[in-house]
Amino acid sequence: MRFYDREAELKALEKARSSKGSEMVIISGRRRVGKSRLVDEFLKGKGYAKVLVVPKEEKQVVGDFANALADELVRSFSTVKEVLEYFFTKSDKRILFVDEFPNFIEVNPSIPYEFQGAWEKHKSSSSKVLIFSGSYVSMMDRIFTRQKAPLFNRAGYSIVLQPFKLKVAWEIQHDLRLGAEEKARNYCIFGGIPYYYELIEKLGGSDPVNGLFFDVAAPLKEEGQNILRQEFGSAYKKYFSIIEAIGAGLVSAGEIAAKLGVSQTTLSKYIVALQRDFQLVERVVPFGQNPARSKKGLYCIKDNTTAFWFARVYGKTQPPGLKELNEFIGRRFEGLCMEFLVSYLENKGEAVVKAGRWWGRVEARQREFEEREIDIVVETGNTLYLGECKWTGGKVGERELNRLQGSAKALKAKKPVKFVLFSKGGFSIGERADVLLFDLKRIEHELSFV
Repeated sequence: MRFYDREAELKALEKARSSKGSEMVIISGRRRVGKSRLVDEFLKGKGYAKVLVVPKEEKQVVGDFANALADELVRSFSTVKEVLEYFFTKSDKRILFVDEFPNFIEVNPSIPYEFQGAWEKHKSSSSKVLIFSGSYVSMMDRIFTRQKAPLFNRAGYSIVLQPFKLKVAWEIQHDLRLGAEEKARNYCIFGGIPYYYELIEKLGGSDPVNGLFFDVAAPLKEEGQNILRQEFGSAYKKYFSIIEAIGAGLVSAGEIAAKLGVSQTTLSKYIVALQRDFQLVERVVPFGQNPARSKKGLYCIKDNTTAFWFARVYGKTQPPGLKELNEFIGRRFEGLCMEFLVSYLENKGEAVVKAGRWWGRVEARQREFEEREIDIVVETGNTLYLGECKWTGGKVGERELNRLQGSAKALKAKKPVKFVLFSKGGFSIGERADVLLFDLKRIEHELSFV
């Protein structure tokens, strides 16, 4: 698969390389997001040494460095300290890329301090570029950004690589000659993780759910478990249990803690890591409420593939039927539509203030209340947009619009309100001044691929 997007990240790397002095760059992010591919793309045609750190004996790791730095001066090294001394003072290679840097902790916890010593000794007298990448976000934090960390405040550039946005994932699938419904379905299952689209490309048109999760040699059959094991190591079982509980519908901290048999205080440190460091889980509150104060906060699995694996793969021997698959996609379709709407409005020149969803009690009829949800709420500088999303074959019309308008009263909006309907199956009504309509064909058009 060709290289997509990442213009800003490539620009930052080039800026570091163009510096006259020495520079340190750290690149972190979840697994599969494309950290190594980004740096490999940047390094094309440049003089560099690359080492992938694998947990093994230190002598073997030193040997890997020696091979990477090999030049006309044949050298052997005994320690990482010797390697770094050679790189800074004698090597003709200007850039050293150390992939999966946190694995050094398993090789020898003192090695990051060797890098610290070499950097302090040579940064002012050399013009070298050190690039470090790592999937363990919290481990990268412990090495680079926490006070008293060995390389704290040394890096001039810090890149946290994010999954692709909807538009880029759509472009990839456009190049794969997929239809709009396939593109939307795949984004709801695989999100913006480039690795998964490489696998879809290799399938050559075969069903990705069966081919990637259920075939005999399916590469993602154990993906949920493997991701957690790789990210959390020996502690992965606790995180697995939390995500499993959320995937089963336990959405409050109290419910999750009771299921795991732990206190909410104990649970909170794991939840914070899943939210902040790994971005696999998020806590949402009804639009307009303060997240720190709201008692209506609900936890959900943020990452599409993790959510799909726990809901439709884990413990299953057969692929989900069409009904089960559409039920899952229907829920994740709301996230796709929200991302699309925010981008659409920004492209129209509207400044988005905040976005989310809302749920609560609505007076459906006089003195009769019901619990309702509004799938999408986007506030801009001048307008409040309220959206409903339907992943069904039928056409959406006045019935859905009237219900959305009735629910809107509960928000007591202080800005003009516009209503937005999203539908896989199209519409039985027309667009008007206060109503926007988006089916898959129009989404495809607005993303500029037709």
